Amino acid sequence: MVKLNEALKTKLLGRLKQLEKKNLAGFNVVLLPDFFVDHFLTMDEFEISFNRIKDIHLQGGGNLPGISQKIHQGGNAANTALALATLGVKSHLICRTNEFGLQLLEYFLGKNGVDLSGVKTDGKLAITTAMEFGEKHTNVMIGDTGSVSDFSFDSLNEEDLDEISNSDMTCLLNWTLNKNGTELARKTFGFAKENNVKTFFDTGDPSSRKNEISELIKKVLADKNLDILGLNENELLHYSNIKTDSDKDVVNAAISLKEKINARLDLHTANFACTVDKKYTVIPTLKLSKIYRSTGAGDAWNAGDIFAELLDFDDDERLMFANSVAGYYISSLEPLHPTLETIIEFISKS
Repeated sequence: MVKLNEALKTKLLGRLKQLEKKNLAGFNVVLLPDFFVDHFLTMDEFEISFNRIKDIHLQGGGNLPGISQKIHQGGNAANTALALATLGVKSHLICRTNEFGLQLLEYFLGKNGVDLSGVKTDGKLAITTAMEFGEKHTNVMIGDTGSVSDFSFDSLNEEDLDEISNSDMTCLLNWTLNKNGTELARKTFGFAKENNVKTFFDTGDPSSRKNEISELIKKVLADKNLDILGLNENELLHYSNIKTDSDKDVVNAAISLKEKINARLDLHTANFACTVDKKYTVIPTLKLSKIYRSTGAGDAWNAGDIFAELLDFDDDERLMFANSVAGYYISSLEPLHPTLETIIEFISKS
């Protein structure tokens, strides 16, 4: 196990400061298939908020003023694409929405460098309302999955397949909200590997599809066409079927899961990040004085992980970088992803 130290921080900063922006733009990452409009409500602690809502309901309806609300881009693929583009990597989003959704994508992602040529507008807009409760920003999300739920491999046209075959990495995210997710992943990763493209998968929370987990493991997670599986401790519990009571238990569960699948495991938790392949490496997360959100942290972490993988960072450097990208995002007053310059400054001051 490798602990965070000044030597690692110095090594990572030295590597980052040597990067050339023009070289970063030469990397191409394809991400699919989800875009959501995220509507955030910042609430008091759950019990306080619930009692206020209950009182209004009992009186026959009414207004609940004073709730801070914001609208942002959402969806694992869209968020990760934006984070990568902000860092300087060329990202390509493939998804299905409607005309209004494309306009929102152009506003949130297109103007920030994400390629939207793979966005289809013959579908339905997906919307999530995220209620974040208390100082920990524990979220309860209410969603309309729109066309995210039925995106399939047949949704990809020739231009999409060309984009995938010419990419450095193809990433499929949010399996849990896509009823075609297993076949989409199996066929997409198979096609990508035929063209020597690296593959990355983050399923999202599989708890609502427990009866499909064994098939997913057999057809996708354990398949030779998957290179990297990104996950958090909740997802690890479902795939390893091992209960954990400590950070050490979590690491051991990841090692156990790795024995059953081909892909490298890249795990992120609130306390640490861990990568498990031929060996395992653990790096603690940053201690932040203020956290403004939890939603989207995993997407920011994945973007940092993918960025560092493209640049062939050492495992400890890659984990520290991914932790830093996520830490920057959740500790920023506004939900902004870091540029290369701002993440260097953030790491320097951490």
